[in-house]
Amino acid sequence: MQERFQPARPARCVAILVTLLVGVTSALRAQDSTSAEAERQKRAARRAEAEYESLARRLAPAAFGSGGGECDEVVGRFCLRFDEGDPRPLPPELPRVVQARRDAVETLRRAFALVPGDLRIAGSLVRYLVEDGRADEAVSAAEAFAWATTDSTWKELLVAFGMHARGDDSAAELRFGEGLARLPAEEARRMERVDVLLAADERRLYRELDEAEQRRYERELWTAADPLYLTPGNEARAEHFARHVWARMLSQAPVVFGMVPWGKDLDELTLRYGVPKGRERDVSSWTLDVRMIEHFDPNQLAYVPERLRTAGLGEAPLPGEPWPLANPRPRSGHAPLTFRRMLPFAHQVTRFPVGDSVVLRVDGALALDSVAAEGGSARTATAALFVLDSAYSHVTEQRRRVVSERDTLFVAFEATLPAGRFVYSLEALEEESRLAGRARYEVLLSTPAPGELALSDLLIAQPYRDAELPRERSAPGLKPRAVLIVQPADTLGLYAEVSGLTDGGDGATRYRVEVSIRRTDESGIRRAVRWIGRVLGVSGPDAPPRVSWTGAGAPGGIEPLAVDLDLAGLGSGLYLIQLAVQDLTTGQRRESHRAIRVARPDD
Repeated sequence: MQERFQPARPARCVAILVTLLVGVTSALRAQDSTSAEAERQKRAARRAEAEYESLARRLAPAAFGSGGGECDEVVGRFCLRFDEGDPRPLPPELPRVVQARRDAVETLRRAFALVPGDLRIAGSLVRYLVEDGRADEAVSAAEAFAWATTDSTWKELLVAFGMHARGDDSAAELRFGEGLARLPAEEARRMERVDVLLAADERRLYRELDEAEQRRYERELWTAADPLYLTPGNEARAEHFARHVWARMLSQAPVVFGMVPWGKDLDELTLRYGVPKGRERDVSSWTLDVRMIEHFDPNQLAYVPERLRTAGLGEAPLPGEPWPLANPRPRSGHAPLTFRRMLPFAHQVTRFPVGDSVVLRVDGALALDSVAAEGGSARTATAALFVLDSAYSHVTEQRRRVVSERDTLFVAFEATLPAGRFVYSLEALEEESRLAGRARYEVLLSTPAPGELALSDLLIAQPYRDAELPRERSAPGLKPRAVLIVQPADTLGLYAEVSGLTDGGDGATRYRVEVSIRRTDESGIRRAVRWIGRVLGVSGPDAPPRVSWTGAGAPGGIEPLAVDLDLAGLGSGLYLIQLAVQDLTTGQRRESHRAIRVARPDD
């Protein structure tokens, strides 16, 4: 059977063609209509953004003459001043400003629904949600943009930005890394560089390094800058990349009255201190000229070390000295979201040489603030000691759960280490109130040469009084003090260990111990009184002994040295306690020192 081809009737062909043309025309009209609506919504979003930016400045509280005075630093077009003393409370946002931001969010949502792959719309929406404290919604919007966009770089960076704003820095770091890997090499390197965070001398050193050495420097810097090793992720590093994203979004914001166009100076300020948390209009008392004052977060601390290679992290401060993280003029600052507040962790570090190793002992006390201590019940926290080597690689760590006693967390850790320079980080995090404490400093561990006396650091403890003197550092009667600011009427318990004493020929060793104390000039001989990071046994200034005794022991053993020291008669100031041990067989003499500060309650 044969099949025959029979053409369609002409009238039907015309009908089909007309139907197709009508369908295509309708689709084009619908597409044009959608595109026109999208453009209309985008323009509406831009107007809503401008309204918010304008109100945020026009309605900022007015202060008369508060902006006068010299600049502490000039950054491009801006005068940077650091607050002295306790920071002033930030000016609150007016309800009308808050409402304008929320109106902008809703207008941006409508535009975003039509063009979810538009980076400028998505970025502004995510930014305003973060500013409004709605980080979860910001992450959802960023993830919707990531699904819709063809921009493989910014879909990662925007999601990472939202995750960081939510406090999920571990996940944020991964997404930032994925975004950076997709950027052009030059742009990625610009985001990775840390020049702007460094002091001038350190910046010159950093720029002279080749790229491989710069990357090594950056790894060490961010390890040193990580606010807490206890928490997952590196909050400081994630914040650095998030600020780059902030800068990109802020550079695209509409420029309104009271703003200046974006430039390198605003890039620098954003990378150093983040985005302003409050604004004031400074009105001149004479000319009535108005200047805008923007305030950065007063809770920021100087986590990023400005001179990692030229100065290092530094040794622990002497008793009563300022906490380095509370630098009053920091090169950069940050206030992580993973904890509510960071406090200095009061502590005492003692080095006990044992053979060719050193036992590093750290005794700490973290007083809970009023929020953490509220209710009067005992609080449970995670405490840890981390030890890093001179290249900022983690060597060892110990973690444990601790329960507060009398509104204070007491901790004690020991780590056995070889000779060398290390960084230790004593940390605690009370999970319920999210109060954190930290002490992170350098320490030098050294061991005596063969045949030399080995004398530990001097450990300051609660007085023994009539109790049995401790025969070892694990004795329950040995209760170290973490705070070495004492009162004139106090009595201190002293403890140290000596080994390497020589047999006098009768199966016994004999030694003499002298304890003296003298007031010291904080500026003139500062390096002489450093009690952390100094070589064991370096001689210090002589002073008449307050306590002395002779003792005998067994050859080859460790001799504990324990005694009470009465501080009666001392005035306020910084003092150096010296413990000297002399081997009466060989005449060898070794000394150990500890600095304390005597202060009256009203000082």
